Amino acid sequence: VLRSLLLTPVGAHLTNESVCEIMQSCFRICFEMRLSELLRKSAEHTLVDMVQLLFSRLPQFKEEAKSYVGTNMKKLKMRAGGIGESSKWKKQKRSPRPLRHMVQSPSDPSNPSTLSNNLSGGVPFIEQGFSNSSLATSDSAGSSISSPTATDSGLDACSKATSREDLSDLEQSVTSANTPCTATSLPGTESGSSHTQFESRQIEAAPAASIESIPEVLDDKDSVTEQSETPSVHDMDYVNPRGVRFTQSTQRDGVALIPYGLPCLRELFRFLISLTNPHDRHNTDAMIHMGLQLLTVALESSYIVNYQSLLVLVKDELCRHLFQLLSVERMNLYASSMRVCFLLFESMREHLKFQLEMYLKKVMDIITSESTKMPYEMKEMGLEALVQLWRIPSFVTELYINYDCDFYCSNLFEDLTKLLSKNAFPVSGQLYTTHLLSLEALLTVIDSIEAHCQSKVVNNTTQQNQSDTLPADGEEYASNGTDLITDLHCLGSSNSSPQAVTASGYPPTSGFLMAEKMRLGREDQGDNDIAANKGPKKPHRFSACLPESLELMEIRTKKKLLITGTEQFNQKPKKGIQFLQEKGLLSDPLDTKQVAQWLRENPRLDKKMIGEYISDRKNMELLDSFVNTFTFQGLRIDEALRLYLEAFRLPGEAPVIQRLLEMFTDNWHKVNGSPFMDNDAGFALAYAVIMLNTDQHNHNVRKQNIPMTVEQFKKNLKGVNGKKDFDQDMLEDMYNAIKSEEIVMPDEQTGLVKENYVWSVLLHRGATPEGIFLHLPPGSYDYDLFTMTWGPTIAALSYVFDKSLDENIIQKAITGFRKCAMIAAHYGCSDVFDNLIISLCKFTTLTSESVENLPTVFGSNTKAQTAAKTVFDLAHRHGNILREGWKNIMESMLQLFRAQLLPKVMVEMEDFVEPNGKISLQREEMPSNR
Repeated sequence: VLRSLLLTPVGAHLTNESVCEIMQSCFRICFEMRLSELLRKSAEHTLVDMVQLLFSRLPQFKEEAKSYVGTNMKKLKMRAGGIGESSKWKKQKRSPRPLRHMVQSPSDPSNPSTLSNNLSGGVPFIEQGFSNSSLATSDSAGSSISSPTATDSGLDACSKATSREDLSDLEQSVTSANTPCTATSLPGTESGSSHTQFESRQIEAAPAASIESIPEVLDDKDSVTEQSETPSVHDMDYVNPRGVRFTQSTQRDGVALIPYGLPCLRELFRFLISLTNPHDRHNTDAMIHMGLQLLTVALESSYIVNYQSLLVLVKDELCRHLFQLLSVERMNLYASSMRVCFLLFESMREHLKFQLEMYLKKVMDIITSESTKMPYEMKEMGLEALVQLWRIPSFVTELYINYDCDFYCSNLFEDLTKLLSKNAFPVSGQLYTTHLLSLEALLTVIDSIEAHCQSKVVNNTTQQNQSDTLPADGEEYASNGTDLITDLHCLGSSNSSPQAVTASGYPPTSGFLMAEKMRLGREDQGDNDIAANKGPKKPHRFSACLPESLELMEIRTKKKLLITGTEQFNQKPKKGIQFLQEKGLLSDPLDTKQVAQWLRENPRLDKKMIGEYISDRKNMELLDSFVNTFTFQGLRIDEALRLYLEAFRLPGEAPVIQRLLEMFTDNWHKVNGSPFMDNDAGFALAYAVIMLNTDQHNHNVRKQNIPMTVEQFKKNLKGVNGKKDFDQDMLEDMYNAIKSEEIVMPDEQTGLVKENYVWSVLLHRGATPEGIFLHLPPGSYDYDLFTMTWGPTIAALSYVFDKSLDENIIQKAITGFRKCAMIAAHYGCSDVFDNLIISLCKFTTLTSESVENLPTVFGSNTKAQTAAKTVFDLAHRHGNILREGWKNIMESMLQLFRAQLLPKVMVEMEDFVEPNGKISLQREEMPSNR
């Protein structure tokens, strides 16, 4: 019934609260382990359809104003075992909507058997007066939900009701919605045709069928007097022949019921994300798994990037929970979280720059882990995840541009290429799936580059052949893409057109199809959101959105120097600064603003060393510049101090602390319009905050003393503000802020505190211009990628070709060699081509064997023959670019010549003296010559 309510045209009129309550009821059934497995699984399938419907409808909803979000929203909060706690059920108010009564049972809700009976029988509310007749009906309904005859006869009996048509319409919508679930009645039968009739009527006059319209129907006095002589609470109620009571709406005083929209989706999304939190002790493995499954459905159904309120949840909680789940030992949770990660980074990576970096580092750790606890399957899945990501068009290029060419990010592309190459080499000599997956990922890059080269070649030839030119690569790609999308769209709409659905008489079978149906007439809404998005932003380090290769090379050189300088700074600050000045990365004489900016934005620097360097008495000007890099305006002094102290490690000496704090309070006081009597008051307050932080969170202090109370904190600061007191409410807020969340001194924390700190830094960096992620058209920077990947790839291919005995793998390696050769020829990389030919010549065994053994050895070795064929074919095709490799090819030819294995054509010359006009170059030795 709940599924039918949401997945029929009527469902579009439900309010946010109703949708949340429907979902909540289904979640309760799923998580109540005392219920039968069949019921739990049914609820799970229903949830999948509901989530699919809601998220497929996302483009039809608009983002509301901030003030509206969260108002009148009932929180979707439940725990495993929620059904058993009957108090929760009793607390729910009597609702103006019949759908909630569908699940609420008048009998003891803590008894699971009555609950399951009610849900399966379809008669949750049975009034005493109707008990016998309605029970009989309920049995028949249980056995054949799809036959609407009982209902029809019931409606005739009740024909005195004034607006019977409207009610039967509603009744029928519920019945017809149930039909396709059991699908026992055939479309040809009478019941099938009656469904068609009602289905079409619902679409024509949805409001008539909507639940809100019931109260108007029941207004008629006659029908009421017939229902009951004596006035009662249920005076205005209608009870259908099955005993379901429809209660009067209490919301009639001009308050319109708004159909559901983004608020319930946001609430559902938030709840699903909270289910995946591994640190929440209420979440069982089954709940986490279910949350991940439903999130997968949600992300597959919609593109949520255009909705800021949903994107915020993805950036923070969702990514965080997923990364925590990557270190669990449960295989199903690990696999599901990998799947969700793929969906996120496939569609939203431009908003998740640092999250993607963290994810790839975690995957690399899993793949390279030497731990015996790490199962082989986990490594295999990690590599599969990489291969999947590598196949996303231009993903690898984006890694290179956004990480390898960013001063303060890891060299993700380079590191991963090295890792994959190393991983393709089996240590034991035996090839496992992990080795082949690593090779697969390396070849994916080569495949895509080769495809782009081929298309360029084809384009060039067609341009030469035809006078009318074709569009450039990127444009061609784009137009193909749009054609494909429109084709898919037509395909989708032909399948799920409402006419088709109506004609068959069955409501849509999945949430996605229903959403397509509800989309009619609302096409324009989705497009505006996308149009509102602005063009791509440009990172500061680039001169253009698509920088030249030369510029990228300069950035990478500079990055190497910066890393060296950083390492030296972390040992001895002066030495590091001096090195960077010598290399021209910092100006000479020293510009304190430039140094301060570098200290602030370089995450690789040791916080302890920063603290020592800026607090040095000789560097007072630098300290001033350093404090000026913060924006303290509008922040309470403890919030500003938190920002300040997380940028470096506070040294232990009192005079040094005093210097650092004085500079801080002067700046804070100035930018906030001098809120205290004097700077000293601010200094005292800042010092008090640091003492409070130590008092509340330092274990050594806590062992000796009882932590300070808020009264003691206020008492300590009495009369400090220029002989007056500070604002007491402000002090209390500050006390609570420090007590609940420690000011983290970096580098000395472990466990969850450190994890929280690292995560908050990551989110903060993502919000700055550093977090800009460039999307690139396919085919850009192919040459740069190839120069980085060809070495590791050819090494891996050679190894696999040498060790493998499987014909398919050998063929794969040969294809890899051919593609590398084609790319090298296209870009004119003769060194790559030479290297490739020399590697292949080794496998021909021609140069290594003696002439006597050569025919037998070479003849029996198919791998050597394959290698030889490939070498000669490549030399024939791309000979113009071959340089050093000719030597190896000529040596192989000479060996074949000596062993008399060359074909006749190659060893015959024209000779006019000979009668047949040909003479053999191979002279046969005559007995006399011997």
